[in-house]
Amino acid sequence: MRLLLLFLFSAAFTTPSLASGGKSSSDPYLSLDPPIVVNLQGARKHFMQVEIEAMSRDGAALKALEMHNGPLRHALIMRLSAQTVEGMNDVQIREQVRLQILEDLRDILEQMAGFRREALEAVYFTSLVIQ
Repeated sequence: MRLLLLFLFSAAFTTPSLASGGKSSSDPYLSLDPPIVVNLQGARKHFMQVEIEAMSRDGAALKALEMHNGPLRHALIMRLSAQTVEGMNDVQIREQVRLQILEDLRDILEQMAGFRREALEAVYFTSLVIQ
């Protein structure tokens, strides 16, 4: 029997990514497309798919995140694949992981693009599926 847990934390609207060309300069959100899919830690094989949006009022910081997509996705995959099903089902642990991801992405912006850490204000899980 397969267990499918769906946690949907959706924004009031869908934000197109910069790659789609539909982003306005005043839009503070960047959808980190495509969704991240990882294997979770544990004795049984479980997969997790996560959709994430980054938030910054500095459009150049969002553009830098898009430009450094490889290191960004690597950091997300490494952070998320280290999690367990039990951990990601716990709201407090899930919030800790979200904050760790925020710091990981701030590191990338600071080290690779020279931005202040505060330029990236938040990251949000907009969809999270564990199977």
